Amino acid sequence: MKWFLGRFYYAYCGFLTCLKDRSIRYQMGFGLVVIVCGFLFRLNGDEWLKIIWCIGLVIAAEVVNSCIERCVDYISLKRDPRAKRIKDMAAFGVLIICLCAAITGLMIFIPKVI
Repeated sequence: MKWFLGRFYYAYCGFLTCLKDRSIRYQMGFGLVVIVCGFLFRLNGDEWLKIIWCIGLVIAAEVVNSCIERCVDYISLKRDPRAKRIKDMAAFGVLIICLCAAITGLMIFIPKVI
């Protein structure tokens, strides 16, 4: 049981570390804005499910991207074009998920605004 509870402690420590990362804080802030909009526009259950999944995927992708960037910075002590490509590809992965989340959000919110 102690081992199991320790996993939550490590996750909590990871959460606190994530709060120090500006990009992750921005994504969390955008997610909070979308949640407030969801309450204002009275989303139904299916819409909430899609929105929560999108927010979770975007934040998780940003966390993975930040981890990749930190690993590359840790491993590569000097500027290297290979390190840049790795970081650029990770950032592109976040962009893809953000675009999909934005499209999903637009499909949900535009009809409610109109």
